[in-house]
Amino acid sequence: MKNFAMLAATLSLVALNTAALAAAPKADNSAQNKGATEKNAVTAEKQKSPKDQVTVLAEIRKNIVDDSTLSMNAKNVKILYAKGIVTLRGPVESDAEKTAIEADVKKCDAVGSIKNLLTVALKK
Repeated sequence: MKNFAMLAATLSLVALNTAALAAAPKADNSAQNKGATEKNAVTAEKQKSPKDQVTVLAEIRKNIVDDSTLSMNAKNVKILYAKGIVTLRGPVESDAEKTAIEADVKKCDAVGSIKNLLTVALKK
C-alpha cells in the first residue's frame, strides 16, 4: 500500500512538472530578430572573422559586459562589425539601455558608425 501511495505521489509530481513546463514561455526571440532572416541580412554566422575584426568585436563586447548599468538582455545583444560599421540587434529593457550600449560601442576607436537595430522588449 505504501508503494502504491508513493507511486501515485510521484506520478502527480511528474504531471505537475510537465504542465508547468508546457505553460512556461519558450526562450525564443525569433520575433526580435526578424531582420536577421532577410535575404541580404548580415548575421554573426555570415560575418567574416579576420583578426582585426575579432579584436574590435572583443573590445566592444568587453565595454558592454563591463557596464554595470545594463541588464543581462542588454549584455547579450548581437554585435556585428565590418569596415568600421557596427550593427546592434536584439532586445533591451529600455531606451536608456539602447543609449548606454551605443555609448559603450563608441568607446572603441575603430568604430566609424553604428546601425542600432536594438528593440525595447515589453515587460511581461
